[in-house]
Formats: sequence, C-alpha cells, structure tokens
Amino acid sequence: MSLKDSIGLFNPTSEKNTPEEALLCLQQTQEQVRHFIVDAARSGMSFDEAERNVWEMVKKVGFVAMELLLRLQGNGDLGKQINAVNDKVLKRSPTPVVTTVRSIFGHHHFEEFAYSSGNKRKVELYPISARLQLPEHQWSYLLQEFSQLFCVDQAFNQSARNLETIWGSKFSVDTLEQTSQRMGKHADQFLDRLPVPKKEEEAAILVASADCKGVPLVKIDTEKVAAFEKTKKNPGNRRMATVTTVYSVDRFERSPEEIVAALFRDDREDADNKPKRPKPKFKNTTAHFPTVYLDQDEEIQISGIHEGIAWLTEQVLLRRQTDQPLVLLMDGQESLWDVAAMHLSSEAFVPVLDIIHVSTYVWNASALLYHERNDREEFTRDRLLRILNGEVKAVIRGMRRMGGVHELRGEKLNELEKICNYFENNKSRMEYDQYLKAGYPIASGVIEGACGHLVKDRMERSGMRWKLESARSMLNVRAAFQSDYWPLFQQTRIKEQTEIVHPNRTLTEGYAPLTLAC
Repeated sequence: MSLKDSIGLFNPTSEKNTPEEALLCLQQTQEQVRHFIVDAARSGMSFDEAERNVWEMVKKVGFVAMELLLRLQGNGDLGKQINAVNDKVLKRSPTPVVTTVRSIFGHHHFEEFAYSSGNKRKVELYPISARLQLPEHQWSYLLQEFSQLFCVDQAFNQSARNLETIWGSKFSVDTLEQTSQRMGKHADQFLDRLPVPKKEEEAAILVASADCKGVPLVKIDTEKVAAFEKTKKNPGNRRMATVTTVYSVDRFERSPEEIVAALFRDDREDADNKPKRPKPKFKNTTAHFPTVYLDQDEEIQISGIHEGIAWLTEQVLLRRQTDQPLVLLMDGQESLWDVAAMHLSSEAFVPVLDIIHVSTYVWNASALLYHERNDREEFTRDRLLRILNGEVKAVIRGMRRMGGVHELRGEKLNELEKICNYFENNKSRMEYDQYLKAGYPIASGVIEGACGHLVKDRMERSGMRWKLESARSMLNVRAAFQSDYWPLFQQTRIKEQTEIVHPNRTLTEGYAPLTLAC
C-alpha cells in the first residue's frame, strides 16, 4: 500500500475519524517509511532524494500521530451540567461543536461539547481544548514559536515563503504579523520581570547602557512619536526607539597605549599573549517607543527614553550587589544622561562617555586642522592618548589654541568650538585614567551591537515602513529571542495563556479519555 493510500484510510479534514482508524493509519504510515528506506537502499537512490522523501513522510506521520491524540480525547462529555466556581452551573451544548487547531503538521478538526451558563451565553469551557491546553487562536504554540523564529530575522512575506518551503502548506502574512503582535505583548511583560541572576554567578561590575536608534514608520504613525530630542533637518519617517541594556562583566585593566592601538587596529606582536577580554554575563536588552497612559481620562505620553531608563533602573535595583560598581556607559546625548540621573538618583554610579564617540570627535577636529592623512592620524593618536591619560582639560585648551594658530574662520572655527564644548560638557565622564586602572569598560560596543542586531538588522531593511505597534511588538519579540531566556519565555507565555483561556480547566480533571487495545 502506498503512503498516499494509507493516509487515505480516513479523511484528514473530517472530525468523524475514529481512534481505531487513526491508529491503523499511523501504523501503516510507519510501515511505509520502513519499506521506502529498504527500497531506496536497494535501488541506489541518492541521499538527497531519500532525505527529501523521508521528510515528507515524517510530516505525514506527525500529522496522523496528532490526529490519534485528538481522537483519543473523546468528545469531552462531562454530563448534562457541571458545577463551576461560585456555585455557577454550566450546561452542556445540545450537540458537539467542531474545533480546529493547526499544528506544525497541518490543520486538525475534532468535535467536543461546549459548556455555558445558558442558551446564547458565553461558552466557559471546551473540555477537550482545556484538557489539551490549546491556545485561543488556531495556531498551536509550537507553530507560533516556529513562525516567529523566521519572522524575527526576515520580512513577513519572506518568512511565509520559507515556512511554505519547509512545511509544504500556505502561511498567511497577516497571521504571521498578528502572531508577532500577540507574542510581542507577552514579551513586553516578560522582559519587565526577567529572572534575576544568582549573585554568585554575576561578574564584578554591573554595566548599564542606552542609545537611540531610528525606526522607519508609516506616515500616519510618524506624527505620534517625536522625531528626535534635538531637531534634525530631515528626520523623514524615522522615529526613535530607545535601546537599553544591562549586563555584568569582570574587571579588565588596560593601558592607554593598548586602547589607542585597538582603536587604530594596530598589529601587536604580543596580542596572542595578552589576557582575553572578559565576556558580558546575563546581558538583557530591550527597546522602547513612547507609551501613552490614561490618567483620569487624560492621555499622557511617556517618552521612549523615560520608558527605557525606567526599565534599566529596575534591572539595576534587582541585580546590583553591595559594593558592586555600577558603570553607566553612553554617548554624549544629554537627554539620556539627564533622564538617567533622574531615575538613578538613589544609586551611586560611574558615568563613562563612550571612547568610540570621543575618538570620532577628535578625528573631526584633526580634519579641521590638517589636510594630510598622516598629520590627521598623528594628531588623533596623540590627543586620544593624552585624553586616556587624564589630560582632557589640556587637550581642550590646546585645540582652541591651535584653532587660532591655523587661522580657522567661519564654519570651521564654529565646528572646532562645538567639539571643544562637547568635551567641556562631558569632562566629568572622561576620567579614563581612573576607569582603566579600575578595569571598567569604556567603549559601548555592547549597546552599539544591540542597536544593530536588535533594531537595524530587522527594522531598517530596504523599503520597510512599520506601524508603531507592530514595530513595538517586533522589537519586544526580538529582545526576548536574543536574550538567554527564549525557552523560559515560551513556557511562561503558554502557562499564563492557559490560565486566561481555560479558567475552568480543573473541571476536566476527572475526565477519562478513550482507550485502545494497542
């Protein structure tokens, strides 16, 4: 008997199949797989052709196995009426209703009775659905998870095509988006209550960081979000998401010379003998858009920066240990520092201006003073080395003096003054000589990487325009996915959803499913 014939023993779209029919089909399908492999070995079939055929068979075996699971449940008849909580009486529907669930193997249909408090009242218990902890929507939890493993990295339409290639059935782009949005809301709640790492497993230093990254939104939603803290000439349709991260890392002492060599990517003969940079531990990252709250019927919009720094602060309060240094590592965006100072007012922290941004400003200054590449590089190396040795004030004075020596005028002089003012305003965050001796991180590679991996790689692809809530959901799902807690997130989501969707599930505890003489 062919595999097609064995599947044809019962109608896959019918809820009337008996458990015996499903069991027989499963047995014959498994036997067909065995015969196929034996024949393939004899005929010299290529590994690729055999693998592709076996994959199709495995999907059919999986489908029939899930069918058997459903048939063994019976119809969920708990009697004409049952007593629920608060002395509520639930009555059985006159006839069973058809329930549909889509597993990773295909669509399944089965019959079950429904229980409500009366005619045309809301159904409060579907016994089989509750017993199997089925989701509110048709897609199984595993199918939802599988679909989002594609969607977090690829456009929805591309994800639909790839899923179809693997599973051999159609996937709706709209359903993928809706699944992302629902999962994103759960991820938002989950990220607000991440597990707290064990104290003995944390590293020596707690690091908090934040940055802002533009996300292209559809036109109607660009008006809902302020473009940038400081007005830009052409913000276009891009609106800021505030990316925040908290992690711990061990101390790593370096010299100013080593930092400069790293910034210029110098080849060092002794590089292989140097201690390896410690890796961040328990890195948790989120992205935040402005959120609108209702306060006595008045809408209040909280900026993404406040939302992000509030999350960051909560993580710090949960994780920081006694006498553990807290390093706040960011670029020079004053709005970030102002909001962080407000939220972390009760916490002592070490403010560190990202050395990568400092080097960019020094390079810009060198371009104003010199034409030759070698001269600019020599200037930049020297000033960075002096800054890293704690000579920030001297560097500022020297650059202003050199502006006069080189007779800068007009726009060039204004640009040099802006650079000097930037260093002047941030000098309290540029005590690099002390930071290096203490083994603190001074470069925001983690948050820069988060902006790239979390936001840019998915949200800024060519031609993409996001609805605000869709963008918020996708960033939440991506943050959960990139954390160390994706499996826990899925388990938590299923548990919480089951309690919401099936509040009367305990009423099925005495229900006995069907049995087979297997």
